[in-house]
Amino acid sequence: MAVQQQVEKSPDEKLAETLNMLTQNIDEIRGLLDQLIELKRSGVLDSLMIIVNRFDELIQYLFQDPAVFRLLSILVDGSLQAMNKLDTQDVLKLKGMVQDLGGCVGKNAGLISEAKPVKGLLGLLRALGDDDVQRGLGVAIQLLKVLGKCTQSK
Repeated sequence: MAVQQQVEKSPDEKLAETLNMLTQNIDEIRGLLDQLIELKRSGVLDSLMIIVNRFDELIQYLFQDPAVFRLLSILVDGSLQAMNKLDTQDVLKLKGMVQDLGGCVGKNAGLISEAKPVKGLLGLLRALGDDDVQRGLGVAIQLLKVLGKCTQSK
Protein backbone atom coordinates (compact mmCIF):
# COMPACT_ATOMS: atom_id res chain seq x y z
CA MET A 1 0.00 0.00 0.00
CA ALA A 2 1.55 3.26 -1.13
CA VAL A 3 1.58 6.13 1.30
CA GLN A 4 1.06 9.51 -0.25
CA GLN A 5 3.15 12.23 1.19
CA GLN A 6 1.90 15.74 0.96
CA VAL A 7 4.64 18.14 0.11
CA GLU A 8 4.16 21.48 1.79
CA LYS A 9 4.73 24.35 -0.60
CA SER A 10 7.11 27.06 0.43
CA PRO A 11 5.76 30.58 0.96
CA ASP A 12 7.60 31.68 -2.20
CA GLU A 13 5.85 28.98 -4.25
CA LYS A 14 2.46 29.96 -2.81
CA LEU A 15 3.15 33.61 -3.62
CA ALA A 16 4.23 32.73 -7.17
CA GLU A 17 1.04 30.68 -7.73
CA THR A 18 -1.12 33.50 -6.38
CA LEU A 19 0.58 36.12 -8.56
CA ASN A 20 0.25 33.85 -11.58
CA MET A 21 -3.48 33.39 -10.92
CA LEU A 22 -3.94 37.16 -10.49
CA THR A 23 -2.17 38.00 -13.73
CA GLN A 24 -4.15 35.37 -15.65
CA ASN A 25 -7.45 36.82 -14.39
CA ILE A 26 -6.60 40.53 -14.25
CA ASP A 27 -9.42 41.64 -16.61
CA GLU A 28 -12.05 39.78 -14.59
CA ILE A 29 -10.66 41.18 -11.33
CA ARG A 30 -10.73 44.74 -12.71
CA GLY A 31 -14.33 44.26 -13.88
CA LEU A 32 -15.32 42.91 -10.48
CA LEU A 33 -13.65 45.82 -8.69
CA ASP A 34 -15.41 48.31 -10.98
CA GLN A 35 -18.75 46.71 -10.14
CA LEU A 36 -17.99 46.73 -6.40
CA ILE A 37 -16.99 50.39 -6.52
CA GLU A 38 -20.21 51.28 -8.37
CA LEU A 39 -22.31 49.32 -5.86
CA LYS A 40 -20.57 51.12 -2.99
CA ARG A 41 -21.02 54.57 -4.56
CA SER A 42 -24.70 53.97 -5.27
CA GLY A 43 -25.40 52.75 -1.73
CA VAL A 44 -26.57 49.34 -2.92
CA LEU A 45 -23.68 47.58 -1.18
CA ASP A 46 -24.58 49.20 2.16
CA SER A 47 -28.20 48.10 1.75
CA LEU A 48 -27.10 44.56 0.91
CA MET A 49 -24.91 44.45 4.02
CA ILE A 50 -27.88 45.42 6.18
CA ILE A 51 -29.88 42.59 4.62
CA VAL A 52 -27.02 40.10 5.07
CA ASN A 53 -26.51 41.10 8.70
CA ARG A 54 -30.20 40.65 9.47
CA PHE A 55 -30.78 37.72 7.11
CA ASP A 56 -31.90 35.18 9.74
CA GLU A 57 -34.43 37.63 11.13
CA LEU A 58 -35.68 38.49 7.66
CA ILE A 59 -36.08 34.87 6.53
CA GLN A 60 -37.97 33.91 9.69
CA TYR A 61 -40.36 36.81 9.16
CA LEU A 62 -40.88 36.05 5.47
CA PHE A 63 -41.66 32.38 5.95
CA GLN A 64 -44.26 33.09 8.62
CA ASP A 65 -46.66 34.25 5.93
CA PRO A 66 -46.41 32.76 2.42
CA ALA A 67 -48.41 35.67 0.95
CA VAL A 68 -45.82 38.16 2.20
CA PHE A 69 -43.05 36.01 0.74
CA ARG A 70 -44.74 35.86 -2.68
CA LEU A 71 -45.42 39.59 -2.67
CA LEU A 72 -41.84 40.37 -1.70
CA SER A 73 -40.43 38.11 -4.41
CA ILE A 74 -42.56 39.93 -7.00
CA LEU A 75 -41.43 43.31 -5.66
CA VAL A 76 -37.77 42.29 -5.65
CA ASP A 77 -37.97 40.97 -9.20
CA GLY A 78 -39.68 44.13 -10.42
CA SER A 79 -37.26 46.34 -8.50
CA LEU A 80 -34.23 44.60 -9.98
CA GLN A 81 -35.62 45.02 -13.49
CA ALA A 82 -36.33 48.70 -12.81
CA MET A 83 -32.89 49.28 -11.28
CA ASN A 84 -31.25 47.98 -14.46
CA LYS A 85 -32.86 50.89 -16.33
CA LEU A 86 -31.49 53.55 -13.96
CA ASP A 87 -28.13 55.24 -13.98
CA THR A 88 -26.07 55.84 -10.82
CA GLN A 89 -27.45 59.33 -10.17
CA ASP A 90 -31.04 58.08 -10.42
CA VAL A 91 -30.28 55.27 -7.96
CA LEU A 92 -28.69 57.72 -5.51
CA LYS A 93 -31.67 60.09 -5.73
CA LEU A 94 -34.13 57.23 -5.31
CA LYS A 95 -32.20 55.88 -2.32
CA GLY A 96 -32.17 59.31 -0.67
CA MET A 97 -35.88 59.83 -1.29
CA VAL A 98 -36.81 56.41 0.10
CA GLN A 99 -34.65 56.98 3.18
CA ASP A 100 -36.13 60.43 3.77
CA LEU A 101 -39.73 59.28 3.31
CA GLY A 102 -39.18 56.14 5.38
CA GLY A 103 -37.59 58.13 8.18
CA CYS A 104 -40.36 60.73 8.12
CA VAL A 105 -43.12 58.13 8.18
CA GLY A 106 -41.32 56.18 10.91
CA LYS A 107 -40.92 59.26 13.12
CA ASN A 108 -44.60 60.11 12.67
CA ALA A 109 -46.05 56.60 12.95
CA GLY A 110 -47.98 57.58 16.06
CA LEU A 111 -49.67 60.49 14.31
CA ILE A 112 -50.47 58.35 11.29
CA SER A 113 -52.03 55.61 13.39
CA GLU A 114 -54.24 58.21 15.11
CA ALA A 115 -55.49 59.78 11.86
CA LYS A 116 -59.14 60.75 11.95
CA PRO A 117 -61.38 60.38 8.91
CA VAL A 118 -62.16 63.50 6.89
CA LYS A 119 -65.93 63.75 6.70
CA GLY A 120 -67.61 65.32 3.74
CA LEU A 121 -66.63 68.02 1.33
CA LEU A 122 -66.38 70.69 4.03
CA GLY A 123 -63.97 68.52 6.02
CA LEU A 124 -61.88 68.08 2.89
CA LEU A 125 -61.85 71.83 2.23
CA ARG A 126 -60.77 72.49 5.84
CA ALA A 127 -57.96 69.93 5.50
CA LEU A 128 -56.82 71.58 2.26
CA GLY A 129 -56.22 74.78 4.21
CA ASP A 130 -53.29 73.10 6.02
CA ASP A 131 -49.85 73.81 4.47
CA ASP A 132 -48.61 70.25 5.14
CA VAL A 133 -51.69 68.77 3.46
CA GLN A 134 -51.12 71.03 0.45
CA ARG A 135 -47.47 69.95 0.14
CA GLY A 136 -48.38 66.27 0.58
CA LEU A 137 -51.14 66.56 -1.99
CA GLY A 138 -48.70 68.24 -4.38
CA VAL A 139 -46.29 65.31 -3.99
CA ALA A 140 -49.12 62.80 -4.48
CA ILE A 141 -50.38 64.60 -7.61
CA GLN A 142 -46.85 64.79 -9.06
CA LEU A 143 -46.40 61.06 -8.37
CA LEU A 144 -49.72 60.32 -10.09
CA LYS A 145 -48.66 62.46 -13.05
CA VAL A 146 -45.36 60.55 -13.38
CA LEU A 147 -47.15 57.20 -13.07
CA GLY A 148 -49.63 58.25 -15.75
CA LYS A 149 -46.82 59.29 -18.06
CA CYS A 150 -45.00 55.99 -17.48
CA THR A 151 -48.08 53.91 -18.25
CA GLN A 152 -48.87 55.96 -21.37
CA SER A 153 -45.47 55.17 -22.92
CA LYS A 154 -46.05 51.39 -22.74
